[in-house]
Amino acid sequence: MIMSAFIPVTIKTMLDCHEAKLSISYSLAQFWGLNISQPILLKFGQKEIHVHIDCASNTKDEVFISGAIRDELLFPLLNIKLIAFYSSHYHSLTLGPLLGVLTDFIENDTDSLPYFRSIHSFCLEMQQIISENGGFLYILHPKDVEEGMTKGYYYQNEQWIKAEVPLPNVIYNRIHSRRIEKTKSFTHLRKIISSHNIPLFNERFLSKADVHQLLHLEEHILPYLPDTAIANHSNIANLCMKYSTLFIKPTHGSQGRQIIQIKKTAIGYEAAYSSGLDSENKRLYESIEDFLISFNKHMPERQYIVQQGISLLSYHNRPLDFRILCHKNSQNLWKVTSTVARISNEKQFVSNLAQGGEVMKPISLLTQLFDRNTAIQQLALMKELATEVCTIIDQKTYGLFGELGIDLGVDESGGLWIIEANSKPSKKTENHFNKVRPSAKALVEYCTSLAFSKIKNKEDPEHDIFRNYDIK
Repeated sequence: MIMSAFIPVTIKTMLDCHEAKLSISYSLAQFWGLNISQPILLKFGQKEIHVHIDCASNTKDEVFISGAIRDELLFPLLNIKLIAFYSSHYHSLTLGPLLGVLTDFIENDTDSLPYFRSIHSFCLEMQQIISENGGFLYILHPKDVEEGMTKGYYYQNEQWIKAEVPLPNVIYNRIHSRRIEKTKSFTHLRKIISSHNIPLFNERFLSKADVHQLLHLEEHILPYLPDTAIANHSNIANLCMKYSTLFIKPTHGSQGRQIIQIKKTAIGYEAAYSSGLDSENKRLYESIEDFLISFNKHMPERQYIVQQGISLLSYHNRPLDFRILCHKNSQNLWKVTSTVARISNEKQFVSNLAQGGEVMKPISLLTQLFDRNTAIQQLALMKELATEVCTIIDQKTYGLFGELGIDLGVDESGGLWIIEANSKPSKKTENHFNKVRPSAKALVEYCTSLAFSKIKNKEDPEHDIFRNYDIK
C-alpha cells in the first residue's frame, strides 16, 4: 500500500563498486513490489540518476549505493539515515528529505568554521532531530546557490563541513536582513528555486502596515487591533487628539529598534526613544507640531506607522507582552508551539529581548496578576487568537509561511490586543536549557511534509507521512 511506502533506511556506500548500482534486501524489494529487471530512477534532492538494482541478504532497512551513484548525486556522507519512498507509477525511488536552511552568516577564512549568528544553536537542534529521524540538513548562504547544485555546510563529527550538495527539497528562509532580500543575488536565487519548484517558506519579512491592513479587513479581528495609520503629519496629529499615548514604529523595523513613545503631559508632549535612537534621553515638546518638525528632520527616510497606545498590564512597573510562537503541522494547520511572557528592561518601554527584556513562563506571570482560572482562560484565548492571526496572514498575503511569532498584549481590563506579527521570530525566547526546542521539532515536521508533498499529492492525496514517521 502507498501509505506504508515511506520507510526509514540507512544508506551505505560501496566504494569498490564503480557502476551505477543499488543493492537492497529481498524483503524490501518484495515490500515495495519492485521490478528489479528494469533500471530505476533514483532521486536525491534535485539530483536524479537511472540505476540498476541488485538484491542481497541485507537487512530490510539497509540500502547500498555504489561510489558512482554517490559521486553523481553528490552524497556527502558514506552512511546516512534517510526516508525512502518508492513510486510504482514512476518506477522511482526518492531518498530524503534534503532540508536547506538559508541564512547570511560569517565564514572564518582561518579555520573555515562558520557562525550562523542568532540561529547557530537552533541549527544544531534541527540537525539532531534530522539525524535521529532520517534526512539531510545543510546551511546555505545566498551567494552559494547555483543552477543544479549549491555549496552548503552539513554537520559531521561535531563540526560543520562545507561541500557541494544537491539543491534541496525545501528551503527554510532565515535571512537576517531585509536589505539582503532586496539584492539582485537574492532575486537570482529565487528564480533558481522557482524553476525547480522548491518550496521556500517564510520567504520575506512582513510589513507592520501590510499586516495591520489585512487584519483590519477581518471584522471579527477588529476588537483586538489598536488604532493604526501611516505616520504622516495629519495622522499623528489626529491620533494625538484621541489618545494620551502613541507609538511610532518603523514599518519594516525589528527587535524593538527605532520606536518612539509619545505621551501627552500637562506641559506638552514627551517623546521617549527605544534603543537604536536616543535611548538615554526623553525630549519634551510644547506642541505636537514641534515634535513633528523634529521627527521629519531627524528620522531616516523610511516609512513609519503610528499606533494607539494601550494601557497594558505591567509587572513590577515594567511593560510586558506575550510572544506566541506558531508553526504549521503536516496537515497544514497552524498550532501554537511555545508561549513566553516578555518583560521590558527597567529603562525601556519595549519588551524585546534585544533591548534588554527578559522572559517568564506565561502562566506563572498571569497567576500573579489574575486568579488561576482567569489566568488559564487568558492563556487559552491568547493561543486561539494567535493561531487565527496566523491563518489570516497565511491566507491573505502572498508567499508561503510555516512559522510566525505573534506578539499580544493584555490591557488592565483583561482585553487582548494584537501588537505585531513576525516572520523571522527570535530563537532566544524559548527556554530550552540544552534540550531540543519544540519549534525545532515543529519545523522539521513541516519541512519533511513539504519535501514529500509532491509525492503525496501525486500518489495518494489523503496520505500523511507522519502516520508512519514520528518526529522524536
